[in-house]
Amino acid sequence: GRSYCVRTQRMLNQCLESLVQKVQSGVVINFEKSGPDPALVGEDGLVDSSRPINSFASQPWHSCHKLIYVRPNPKTGVPVGHWPIPESFWPDQNSPTLPPRTAHPVVRFSCVDCEPMVIDKLPFDKYELEPSPLTQYILERKSPHTCWQVFVSSSGKYSELGHPFGYLKASTTLTCVNLFVMPYNYPVLLPLL
Repeated sequence: GRSYCVRTQRMLNQCLESLVQKVQSGVVINFEKSGPDPALVGEDGLVDSSRPINSFASQPWHSCHKLIYVRPNPKTGVPVGHWPIPESFWPDQNSPTLPPRTAHPVVRFSCVDCEPMVIDKLPFDKYELEPSPLTQYILERKSPHTCWQVFVSSSGKYSELGHPFGYLKASTTLTCVNLFVMPYNYPVLLPLL
């Protein structure tokens, strides 16, 4: 953090200008690992079975409270998103009120390597993750052609974890990690389209 001691109108303007330059437009999300750790990948890119996997010891990348950058449209200055992050409950028409929710969504990720899916003419949202132990871990795996699916617990009617609504994927240049947000249960929907 940083503090400012403002004594004049001119100092106030300088301080506000300084703060505006530091503000990042984005949304804070709690990322949490679901299921076992991924298989360790050796230098040759193949799974290294000689190195033990300890999925019970908590690692810094297992749980991160970080920002996803929401970039505004360069023409309009307004951020554009096509798909929401699912709610952590299944809607009930008989309930007079919505259940309480956390201020920051809890997004769970599965460490199972999957194929990234996109199809022509169906929009998706792509958000860059703020650097964190999670982004560092994904980038160190050097797997820009696979992704990890993301879920919101209790978002499905019949399953605890719900269905995937997108995935985490390293950029092809391995410079950042992006959250792709797709329609809910996209692995079933996209082949149908």
